[in-house]
Amino acid sequence: MSRLKLDQDMLALASLLEKITQARVKDCFKDDNLIYFVIAPGDMGRALGKGGVNIKRLQQETGKKIKLIEYQDNVVDFVKNVIYPLKVEEIIEENGAVVLKDKSKKTKSIIIGREGKNLSLLTRAVKRFFDVTVEVV
Repeated sequence: MSRLKLDQDMLALASLLEKITQARVKDCFKDDNLIYFVIAPGDMGRALGKGGVNIKRLQQETGKKIKLIEYQDNVVDFVKNVIYPLKVEEIIEENGAVVLKDKSKKTKSIIIGREGKNLSLLTRAVKRFFDVTVEVV
């Protein structure tokens, strides 16, 4: 994959998180009222802080909600981290796609989201690191 490029706002947010938490940020991107940070493996506890104090502080400073995702080299493990706290029955990688399988319509509908918004964000996060598509069946 090509090297990630962050705009000035995203660099500033990543720098702020690193300054507050001492955790390494691999990537960050924004949605309407949510900022996603991809944290280096093993730094999640440091990023959260005791009782979530670091995230609360960052949310106050930015005025936006924060979601942390721990990076993993394995695409299946990374997808599990992106959809957390949701759990699906099976996540498999096949033919250049990551397939999330679950019998529960409720779980699938949450993953997909209204008008496919959540699935779009999931795909966006995964494609920043892996050359695969994401499907829900």
